Amino acid sequence: MDFAWNRRGLLAAGLALTAAPAWSAEAAPEHIPLWPGLAPGGDKVRVVERLDPFTMPDGTIDNSVLGVTRPTLTIYPAKGGAPSNLAVLVIPGGGFRKVVADKEGRAIARWLASEGITAGVLVYRLPGDGWDDGFDAPLQDAQRALRLLRARSGAAKVGVLGFSAGGTIAAALASRGAAPLYPPIDDLDEKDSLPDFVGLGYPYLNIPAPARPALSMFKGFTAPTKAFLFHAIDDTRVPVENSRKGAAAIRAAGGTAEEHEYATGGHGFALTSPSGAPAAAWPAAFLKWVRAL
Repeated sequence: MDFAWNRRGLLAAGLALTAAPAWSAEAAPEHIPLWPGLAPGGDKVRVVERLDPFTMPDGTIDNSVLGVTRPTLTIYPAKGGAPSNLAVLVIPGGGFRKVVADKEGRAIARWLASEGITAGVLVYRLPGDGWDDGFDAPLQDAQRALRLLRARSGAAKVGVLGFSAGGTIAAALASRGAAPLYPPIDDLDEKDSLPDFVGLGYPYLNIPAPARPALSMFKGFTAPTKAFLFHAIDDTRVPVENSRKGAAAIRAAGGTAEEHEYATGGHGFALTSPSGAPAAAWPAAFLKWVRAL
């Protein structure tokens, strides 16, 4: 059994080593390869896809994926089986060195599904692994995944929720998602690839600025965007100014932005903040926001 199948089983069936969340989706998730063949621009790629387990402070294991060569979308149907009018593409972080597919992927999707929202987890290619398009490679995957989620879910509104580096991809998708970033390969690539809304969790939006512009797929907000941003003020890895200035830029470009700042939480809290902690408030705030769109 090759590694790609092992990873599909872990993420889609929910058998990763992390402790099982209290919620659960009633229907089994659907695991879908993004590309019918090889992903674009992979002639020089020699990495081997593998899991990278990390022990959390509470003793649970958080699995990430390194060396992604076969990007995937895993769709978690909304609880109850009825069609949902909302679908969310979940893009985990990982500093563009790995994909934090459990904590910022599977756990988020299961929570959204339990709330009646169809969710799809994107496991994307990493820009440092030799792909011809560098930092645009994960953005290509996000474009394709959004088109696929829109087609499979049939939801009236399809958006994206990205965390940390995944927030960079989500922001880039909101501003550059309509651009032809790869040659069309089938009818799916004729579908809309701009999200109807975007959620950005402690996103990196170029503060501090990268050494070279090519080291980020995000080039700024240039089109009207409906955005929800959340960030901890004590985040020492990705400064809160990313969300503050990002929200201001969205408004300046004619969009709307609701920004939530929390006194504590650090970086990468996702759904792990203890009950009553400041950063534990973001899920309820996000649900209220997205349902009112």
